[in-house]
Amino acid sequence: MTLIPVEEARKIINNTNFEVKKREKDVDIFQALGKIVTEDVIAIKSIPERSLSAMDGYAIKYEDYLKYGKLRVVGKLYPNTLNIPELKEGETYYVTTGSPLPTNADSVVPIENSKLEGEYVIFKGEVKKGRNIRGEGEDIYAGQTIIRKGTEVTPYHLGILLQQQIFHINVSDLRFTIFANGDEITSFENPEKNKVIDSISPILIKILEKFGSVKYMGVAKDDLNDVIGKIERSLEISDVIISIGGSSVGEKDYVKRAINKLGEILFDGVTVNIIKRGSIGRIQGKPILVLPGQVVSAITAFHEFGLSVLSNILSANLKRFVKSALVEDIYVNHSMDSIYLFDVKGNSAFPLRWGVGLYSELSKANGFTILKRSVTYKKGEEVELQLFI
Repeated sequence: MTLIPVEEARKIINNTNFEVKKREKDVDIFQALGKIVTEDVIAIKSIPERSLSAMDGYAIKYEDYLKYGKLRVVGKLYPNTLNIPELKEGETYYVTTGSPLPTNADSVVPIENSKLEGEYVIFKGEVKKGRNIRGEGEDIYAGQTIIRKGTEVTPYHLGILLQQQIFHINVSDLRFTIFANGDEITSFENPEKNKVIDSISPILIKILEKFGSVKYMGVAKDDLNDVIGKIERSLEISDVIISIGGSSVGEKDYVKRAINKLGEILFDGVTVNIIKRGSIGRIQGKPILVLPGQVVSAITAFHEFGLSVLSNILSANLKRFVKSALVEDIYVNHSMDSIYLFDVKGNSAFPLRWGVGLYSELSKANGFTILKRSVTYKKGEEVELQLFI
């Protein structure tokens, strides 16, 4: 098996023409929750649409305050006021929080800093121009991108979309198939006794559902023809195929041999511990992700290679990175560069135990990075981490 640098693997994936249609569908925004948008969602109006008062008080023109000291109260405005008056010289309007400002007003004086004297109001304390106003477009301006393509729709996007009166958006609708490999593995749907349950596919299925629909194909036997059969059936119904396990060069590792019979392997693996057996194939123009059979390896290989493939297909960068400071020293005591899991909290990166099959550590992690072999990384040193989706 020829291993290549991970940077070279990324270039190969980015430069490969996968003959996969960018499937998408128009859905109600509530159905879009948890899905990946396939195009930028653009604001059609500014929020606020016009300048509003940020608190209860008096809307004034600052120059009139300087000129007259006290101003005549000529009316009241509320959030539901539709007819917006013009503020004339020497006048002020009482406004409540969220009320539109009269035309020409440039400041609001809080009610607690105001005192009525008949039909006039005088102000105490310092009055500053431009204070206590929410300007037009302060939150969102018309034409602004409010959700970038490749972003997962969350409940926090709903408020923005409803304010914009955007009720439908386009989300990814790719079709996936996934299967595991090995005589010792049993399907999680109908597990057999005395076998190891496929516990990796369910994790990936829930991740892949963000991008479309997923069909679980079960478990392939340690038999070349059985693996070929799984792949051929997958090709009929899916755009992207994911294989778990059987990715090495052992006597019973058949996945890459099957791919080479049906298509091509783009690279055999990379010079990075944990994900070194992960690779990508192409059959009939469709990508097949070859993931290792250990859980940490499979999930990080998917985030490294799988998200690169999906970024290529959707023409969107799906990987998210943060920079955080190490909370302790790390010496990379390995013969090659290696994946490390982290629990990222704010600007602090907490390293987790190293290993390929540590489910407990994966459950704590929200990101990972590749650290260089034989290097000591010092406490406080900043590292760039890729976040799990």
